[in-house]
Amino acid sequence: MPAIVRYNRRTMPAELRNMEAWPQFDSTALGPEALAVWKRRRDAVIAYLGGMPVAQIQARYGYQCHQVVRYLNQCVRLMHDGSCAGWIGLVKGIRTEAHVRRRPLKSMPHLSRGGYAGALEYTLSGLPGLKTALDKYLATGVDPWGEDRGRVTPRTTHQVFLRLCTEAGIAPFAWPFCVERQARNSIAKYARSFFEHNHQRVALLQYGEVSRDRSKRGRPPLAKLEVKSPFEVVEADEHEVHLMISIGIETPKGVRHVPCRRLTLIVVVDRFTSYILAWDLVVRRQISSEDFLQCIDKAIAGQCLSADIKEAMNVCIGVMANPSDGTRLGFDSLFIDNALAHLSDSVCDKILKEAGSVVSFGAIKRPERRHLVERVFCWMARELFHRSRATTGNSSVDTRRINPEREAVRKKVSLSQLMRAMDDAVTRWNNRPTEANYGCSPAQQLLDYYSSIDGVLPPLCPPRPCMSVPLRLDICGPTMRGSKAKGRLPYITYASVEYSSLQLAARWDLLGKKIRIHADPYDISTIHAYAADGEDLGELMPISSRWRYPHSREMRKLLKANIKHAHDHIDHDPAKVFLAEQEHIALQANAKAPRVTQAASIVAEEARKGYSSGQSKTDERSPKHNSTKQLVRRIRNPSVIDFGVIGRT
Repeated sequence: MPAIVRYNRRTMPAELRNMEAWPQFDSTALGPEALAVWKRRRDAVIAYLGGMPVAQIQARYGYQCHQVVRYLNQCVRLMHDGSCAGWIGLVKGIRTEAHVRRRPLKSMPHLSRGGYAGALEYTLSGLPGLKTALDKYLATGVDPWGEDRGRVTPRTTHQVFLRLCTEAGIAPFAWPFCVERQARNSIAKYARSFFEHNHQRVALLQYGEVSRDRSKRGRPPLAKLEVKSPFEVVEADEHEVHLMISIGIETPKGVRHVPCRRLTLIVVVDRFTSYILAWDLVVRRQISSEDFLQCIDKAIAGQCLSADIKEAMNVCIGVMANPSDGTRLGFDSLFIDNALAHLSDSVCDKILKEAGSVVSFGAIKRPERRHLVERVFCWMARELFHRSRATTGNSSVDTRRINPEREAVRKKVSLSQLMRAMDDAVTRWNNRPTEANYGCSPAQQLLDYYSSIDGVLPPLCPPRPCMSVPLRLDICGPTMRGSKAKGRLPYITYASVEYSSLQLAARWDLLGKKIRIHADPYDISTIHAYAADGEDLGELMPISSRWRYPHSREMRKLLKANIKHAHDHIDHDPAKVFLAEQEHIALQANAKAPRVTQAASIVAEEARKGYSSGQSKTDERSPKHNSTKQLVRRIRNPSVIDFGVIGRT
């Protein structure tokens, strides 16, 4: 370990003696007591470097010579980024270098406390292969054994870490196996820190170099952009809904309600007028790019625009509105963060083609860049979510959180009710006078802006052509496969399933070439195909009959992970069977008390897309135990019981 160099005023180099070149910091953030201590230490260091005798410094400031020398070395010590600490090194309790454990790990006595500080960093530094495998899993979601676990959570990360520790040869009586929680909290903190400091690496491994470059934007402090007209800057973001809902499941004894996980709210708002253009709810913690594009498509179509505003826009450009065409808006810039759902190339390209808008990325967890949409989320939570008995509050210790699972079931808070409440809340926001609009509502300001015909042109897009596709559609170019020698007809592969049709099976000239397909993520039972020159190849259907029933892409992923039979069943809809099984799992988990389950969330999300199990009240699922009447009927029939045999035994 290299020795630490300690300077005094005689041995300090000239380049470090210049106190004006030391980094400054905002001392107003300190409390009154800490600020007084910092000023006294600063004055003592300045006096020491100025040549004041040590005895006089001790009499005036109360510090001895070795204390002042220590404060001086804290100011010139290098930080973790290689820069000089400066005056911040005098703050009481500040660390100029990260804490590193040097004491070897050993098992502590049972029920003892302490002794494991820095144990995770010590273990990872001693086993670099384990750290590399754990970081690769956090970045890609694929564990070291080749299994794609989907979304990375603290629980799955902890499971992967324990398995890696076992394979690395760590004894069962050593750390982390010797503690009660087995380093669960340490792994959760490590995963959170990894995502905060390696966001570019995650974007690179999942989306490529262009997405990594996008995720670098927004780090330096940005000044507030001044907007001069509506739709010049539009902000979009998503936020977790502080509310729980319930879903109704048909049972032989009526509808039973079970609680569902919290939802995610997506909002698109205009910065100039504070007008909410579109919103959407998703029954998932993390949205996908299709969900985000679906909400942007609603904003382009003017989901929340009133009829008066649409008419004023059309009159402003001298065009009579045609209800069949619909109003389509455009905007100059779309401000979003660099979340993974926003970084794909398809998101930027589709928004640019449909709305003529450029996408401006900002760093995640920096709400000052999108201050307006964050203010909308705060208002929604205060005026809508936190007023419900089923609210979850801002955290698990919020006093407003009083068993939201039970209240959601008792009040029967459904997704349709929440959608209606959201619609009313958005209407109140758009028609509420605010000080930012000088006592005028966002809707009235937008209407007044385009009602005066003084050369202002609204950013209206031309009507969508009949051949144009919605934003959420997945457009990709798979390669045609097949073999004449083996008698394999031409086909393509999409979402791990082979597709073909009578028209495509006769196109041997397209073997080895790429075609373009349009697939709706909400229903991939059929996809539309086009040749490279634009020729329409018609609709394609899965070759396997089990995938010909309507189902979403998320449902296919779930079904792929739960396939039990290799062969297809006739007249067997696997999506409905799977949803029925999830409903049964949710009911079993809520047999004694309301409990949130992933099965209920899957059922609610698929119901939002228009899918259900199709079960009636007379469910074919038999009861778990025989009824009393059935048992009595068996006993009353003596012809089937040989009492003589029973007596002989």
